[in-house]
Amino acid sequence: MPLMDGQVIALIGVAGTIVAIVSAIVASHRSTSDKIQKGDDALHERINRVRDEYVRRVDLDGHMARIETNVKELREENREGTRDINRRLDQILTSVGVPKPPHGR
Repeated sequence: MPLMDGQVIALIGVAGTIVAIVSAIVASHRSTSDKIQKGDDALHERINRVRDEYVRRVDLDGHMARIETNVKELREENREGTRDINRRLDQILTSVGVPKPPHGR
């Protein structure tokens, strides 16, 4: 039976080697899978952040047009208010008898 014992020992050695190789392959696969998953998670987080912070061009253009319109309206209202105040001040100064200063000062 000495031959049989040698074969069993060889079989155990081969089986151990195969188990070690398979274990190394599985560990390598898990490590690679974890690295890929971490990269995917970072990419998905970045995509979600961009999606949440992104402003569509059409929406931005609409808001900017509305702001520009409001600024123009405010500017015109301010000019009208200034003209009205100047007209009233001129009336008051005229009624009091203070000479009107020449325009341009």
